[in-house]
Amino acid sequence: MTYEELEKLILLADRMMTSCVPRKMEYGRGYQDGIKFHYYNPQPGSSPDHYQIAEIARKNGSRDVHAYARGYRDGCKGLKPEDTR
Repeated sequence: MTYEELEKLILLADRMMTSCVPRKMEYGRGYQDGIKFHYYNPQPGSSPDHYQIAEIARKNGSRDVHAYARGYRDGCKGLKPEDTR
């Protein structure tokens, strides 16, 4: 992944975070954190497990822990963000 691709995905997550839909906003927050993790830690298998992600979401004051965790996991895997409605 190049730095330009990272910036493009972070911009997509920023757009999701401006949504009025809490689930979409939390997914965007999680995705943004996860894609940064993916970019700076490219080793496969080094991403946090579900319980660690849920704890990260709680520490960040997430209103929807599951949406945040789903976004974080997708970002850690390097996937494109889903369109969460």
